[in-house]
Amino acid sequence: MKVFIDTNVLIDVAVRADQFPDSLKLINDIIEWDEGNLWISAISLNNLEHILSRLGHKEKARNFLKFIQQTFSIIPFRRSVFTSALAINTPDFEDGIQMASAGEMGMDYIITRNTDDFKDSKVPTLTPTEFLEKWNGGEFDSATSVPFLDLKAQHHQVYNEIDDKITDIIANTGFILGKHVEEFEERFTELQGAKYCIGVSSGTDALHVALLALGIGPGDKVIVPVNTFIATAEAVSLCGGEPVFVDCDKFYNLDTEKLKLKRTEVEEEQRGLLKAIIPVHLYGQPANMAEIMALANEYGIEVVEDCCQAHLGRYQEKSVGGFGKFGAFSFYPGKNLGAYGEAGALITNDEKLYQRAKMIRQHGEIERYHHQVIGHNYRMEAFQGAVLATKSKYLTEWTEKRRANAELYSELLEDVEGIETPQELDETYCVYHLYVIQCDKRDDLKAYLEANGISTGLHYPVPLHMQPAYAFLGYKEGDFPVAETAAKRILSLPMYPELAEAQIRYICDKIKEFCK
Repeated sequence: MKVFIDTNVLIDVAVRADQFPDSLKLINDIIEWDEGNLWISAISLNNLEHILSRLGHKEKARNFLKFIQQTFSIIPFRRSVFTSALAINTPDFEDGIQMASAGEMGMDYIITRNTDDFKDSKVPTLTPTEFLEKWNGGEFDSATSVPFLDLKAQHHQVYNEIDDKITDIIANTGFILGKHVEEFEERFTELQGAKYCIGVSSGTDALHVALLALGIGPGDKVIVPVNTFIATAEAVSLCGGEPVFVDCDKFYNLDTEKLKLKRTEVEEEQRGLLKAIIPVHLYGQPANMAEIMALANEYGIEVVEDCCQAHLGRYQEKSVGGFGKFGAFSFYPGKNLGAYGEAGALITNDEKLYQRAKMIRQHGEIERYHHQVIGHNYRMEAFQGAVLATKSKYLTEWTEKRRANAELYSELLEDVEGIETPQELDETYCVYHLYVIQCDKRDDLKAYLEANGISTGLHYPVPLHMQPAYAFLGYKEGDFPVAETAAKRILSLPMYPELAEAQIRYICDKIKEFCK
């Protein structure tokens, strides 16, 4: 819940708490309950300092402003806010600015002692006392709708930090690569326990760069799981190679027994053409890297890990992306670590491959206008580097919240007949990019949840061998029975760190209603 605080409530908290105790209690309760969701307009800061100083509290004013800096998100006084405020019919222009600020940022409530002053507000207004009554009455503890993804909720947590960095980028006009991308690359190597990181323009591009750096080219075959996003296979095709599909196991990842059989089959047909394996840590569940690496090492096959859904995932206490020659990551906005547009990265522990991948990222350059190899334009924008450098500081915390949400889902759905909850492979740390259940009546359940305000997803409804784009490979229905069956039964439930317990309970209650 995003709560906008009027200047008069802030003054109460600073110097009139005895007279207006509910103002102080409201602020303290929100901080304890959900830190990061208190908002004010920048216009309040100067007025607050001026009023407190005139009341004889100059020293307290400075200390209180420091408290606000640490506790509140501050909405800048932008031209768009100014324009909106001019259109609001209110005798006090400051109130107009506050209404416009709250509306622009999508606040849930404006808290003010003088609700009459905000009668033209599009955002609902409450007094501190009214808010606390609703709070204590449990009105904020229930849910009637749940979006599949809520990017605004996460953005609001880091709004001011990112706003400062974007302002810096615009002021200095350094829009491609640069210090913000380098800052992110350094932080991401630390998070993933890798030696090197290369920021690129998307997760798909990260996979493509990795395969190019390893020399994958026309005629080469690369094993890819059949149930994944098409980008995994596309990266192979873009190199001129041929994806070789393998069915999945009960964890939705490469079935290692079928992987062994497929390697033998390919070698018997065309010896020496199988060059790489791309295991995908799908939904945030690490694949069985011990068996995959054992097979790859035995037969001299390269491994590129598709970690696009598995930031901070671990297998046997080792971070994903560190087993093969490269780990490829996506920062599509909805990912566990999401940019504000397209972005991706590669990690590696091999210095030569790192240098080669860096060249490929930027037209094969070894220095300005000197091109060692044929490359591409796969550079990361400075804006995305700034966003990712900021958000990466919170990734560990957000990951733990995802895991806690998954645990609650599994607990509530454990004994529901007709519902299969996700399983975790032994010795893995699953990071739950998605929480995927299975149900025989998947389409009916999806429709029922949608009718009750709950958005869901399908990841993925059509396995790669059934996609028209790969019809030329000659696969047919029935070739990959596990993936085909899963595609008809899987349903992705809402999963993000900001998901409230009340929302999860509401979702599970509706699933139980459907399954009765």
